[in-house]
Amino acid sequence: MKRSIIKHIVLYACILVCILYCKNPPVEETMQPYAGYPLLDNQDSIKQMLASRCLDSINFNNGEIIADIGAGNGYLEGMLSLFFDSLTFYIQDIDTSICNQLAVNKVVDFYKNLKKKPFSNKFIAINGTDSTSNLPDNICDKILMLYTYQYIRKPKAFILDIKKKLKNDGLFYVVNPQYGDYDDLDFQRKEYGWNASPLEKEISDIISCGFELIKISRKYGSFDDPYIMVFKIKD
Repeated sequence: MKRSIIKHIVLYACILVCILYCKNPPVEETMQPYAGYPLLDNQDSIKQMLASRCLDSINFNNGEIIADIGAGNGYLEGMLSLFFDSLTFYIQDIDTSICNQLAVNKVVDFYKNLKKKPFSNKFIAINGTDSTSNLPDNICDKILMLYTYQYIRKPKAFILDIKKKLKNDGLFYVVNPQYGDYDDLDFQRKEYGWNASPLEKEISDIISCGFELIKISRKYGSFDDPYIMVFKIKD
C-alpha cells in the first residue's frame, strides 16, 4: 500500500515538473547553430551544408588567409578543405568550449580521413571577446561572418577591430537573414545583450566604421533566404 502511494506521488511530481518545464522552459543564452556542428561523410550533404551557409557563392584562391567569425569548431572549414587547397583558416569564436585547437584538429582529422590524403590548408583556432577578434592585424584576404552579426554585443567596436585585420584590398563577407515582425528583437537585446540589428542598420553600422558595400544579393531557397553582403575598406 505504501509503495503504491509513493509511486503515485512520484508520478504526480513528474507530471507537475513536466507541466512547469513546458510552461516556463529554461532560457538558454546560446549562439550555436540550430543544426549544431555536423560531421558529414556524404558529398551531396556536404555541398548542401556549404550552400546553406552561402559558401558556394565565395571563391577561394590558393594562398589566401581566411578568418571565419563565429566558426565554432571549424566544421565548415573542414568541409571546404575537401575542395580548396593551400589556404590558411583562422577559426574564430568567443566560445572556448567549442572553439579550441583540439576540437578543430578533430574536425580536420575527420575530413582528412574522408579525403584520404593530407590537407595543404592550415587551421588556427582563436578566441575573441565581445569587442575584439584577437586576429593578427592586416593579414586577412577575406573575413567571413556567417549568421553571426546579430549576436555581437558591441557591433561597432567589433567591426572597427575587424577592419584592422583585413588587408587593404581584403573583403568582408556578411551573410544574414532579414528579420521579420515575427522575430522578437527587443527580447533578444534585453535578455541576451545581442544587437539583433535589422539589415538596414547592419549595413549602415558597417559603413560608418569605414567600409563600403560593393555587392549585395539574396539567396532564395537557403536557410532564411539570407542576404550576402560584401564590403571592402573605403579608400
